[in-house]
Amino acid sequence: MESVEQKMSRRVYIFRWVAVLPGALLCAFLVLFPIHWIVLLIQYLGTSSDDSGSGSALSVYYYLAALPPEVLQYFGNAFFTPFVVITAGANIAPKFKFPTGIALAIALGVVYGVVATIIVGEISNGLYTPERLLRLGITVFLCVGGIAAGLFQARKAERQAITQALL
Repeated sequence: MESVEQKMSRRVYIFRWVAVLPGALLCAFLVLFPIHWIVLLIQYLGTSSDDSGSGSALSVYYYLAALPPEVLQYFGNAFFTPFVVITAGANIAPKFKFPTGIALAIALGVVYGVVATIIVGEISNGLYTPERLLRLGITVFLCVGGIAAGLFQARKAERQAITQALL
């Protein structure tokens, strides 16, 4: 039986490791466009007054459209960006997919830590209103959820790779 490493040439193996971080970041950048389009679609469906009933108070679009579009997009980015970075990076990695996902989660944690120090400075200067603090709390919750979901998908990708290697 040939393993994954034997099937894959050494050059492709090295290029895939080199492409993990740039590929994950590119995928995260590319996912921003569909999030924007979905927010615009939610705004349209939530405020439309046609016969479909999507603009009625019984529609979920109605309540999502009540949020400002930039806030809805901000929340979507907060969840899907870490999710896509971890999932894409783990799928690009030729081996050790779950540890790669953990490494990407740690890298995101470092970036979020730097951002947190900036935010703490702004809070101490009194630049945060209660509304902004609530938005920050929801954002942190969504980021943690995105990281957890991404790690779950990375673990799933590793299990699939192990199963394929055994076949």
